[in-house]
Amino acid sequence: MIAIAVGDLEYRSLGGRVGIVSEPALLDKAAEELSDLEGTLKEAERYLTPYVWGNFTVLVMPPSFPYGGMENPLLTFASPTILTGDKSQVYVITHEIMHSWFGNLITCQNWSNFWINEGFTVFSERKVSAILYTDPDFSKVNSYLGNKTIMN
Repeated sequence: MIAIAVGDLEYRSLGGRVGIVSEPALLDKAAEELSDLEGTLKEAERYLTPYVWGNFTVLVMPPSFPYGGMENPLLTFASPTILTGDKSQVYVITHEIMHSWFGNLITCQNWSNFWINEGFTVFSERKVSAILYTDPDFSKVNSYLGNKTIMN
């Protein structure tokens, strides 16, 4: 996978190994929304294994970006729709962090087995989210919404 981003972009560190890149107009909002990114990465490491990719950086894309997130080692592309002001969509980034293990570090042999990447990623995303957000309703609602989508 190759990812290229070009534009009026700025970087801001959010901790020892995490940061964000966005257009200047979104930088403060993105920094606030993703302020817990270092803690999420540390919790993922506690649950799984050490993070091997160095820094984890999120590039908040312009509004025309059509996906919630797309992980790439070292740079994850994210839709600005995750910037809700209440951190309710941060689990999208937790999901993309989990792809650092399931999809980037360990991957399926071919696209017919792609569900394995997504399955382990969703499982670990929900486990880490349950640890981070101790309110049991968070995990229940997240699981319900994910399962409801599959049933439709």
